[in-house]
Amino acid sequence: MLKSVRTKLRALAEPGYQKFSASLLPGVDGIQGIRLPLLRKMAKELVKNGQWRDWLEEYWTAENRWFEEDLLAGFCIGLTKLPPQETLELLRRFVPRITNWSVCDSFCASLKTFAANPGFFFPEIQKMVSSPEEFTVRAGAVLLLDHYRSDEWRKTALETAAQICHPGYYARMAAAWAISVFYPEETEAVLLVLKEPDFPPDIRKFTLQKIRDSRRVPAEEKQRLSEVFR
Repeated sequence: MLKSVRTKLRALAEPGYQKFSASLLPGVDGIQGIRLPLLRKMAKELVKNGQWRDWLEEYWTAENRWFEEDLLAGFCIGLTKLPPQETLELLRRFVPRITNWSVCDSFCASLKTFAANPGFFFPEIQKMVSSPEEFTVRAGAVLLLDHYRSDEWRKTALETAAQICHPGYYARMAAAWAISVFYPEETEAVLLVLKEPDFPPDIRKFTLQKIRDSRRVPAEEKQRLSEVFR
């Protein structure tokens, strides 16, 4: 199965796109240069044909994994309509393999089961954002901003993202990203977080920049931020 998957992946690879992807992901090995829509389509075919379990079994033990194989495995996990407990088990097995922001963010966005079962998965996210592993923390933050934006969960998700204190750049950027996403609906709550004396200055800076870059925030609100945080 692994051999046939790699044959298909090689056929989809583009040398020019490989160079572009490598420039965005310095230090990441095994980049073949395959566009995300093609990987999602391939994952859908594996799930539809019932071959995703066979693929994952070989993926877990494969040596010298390709970047796109991580993405493909993540998309398969996200697309499968499994009971929450089984999804959780796959999540716990996959997250330790995440070593870059691209796999992290693409995988988290694909996990539609989370949106349907937020209460079940939330305790796991709380553990993730307290992890010593940088990309586990980032995954927790990205899951919050992707799947916990409902009226019921926004404030709790904001409070959780605001507690992230991992020193890693990608974890802190994800915390800022999550907090900024909640700003349009939870403006005053976010401002209270950012005004906390002990709130990390770099995360505050990243958050403010993301809010200013957001198309969801009116110009007058961005001006207000500039006046509050001079």
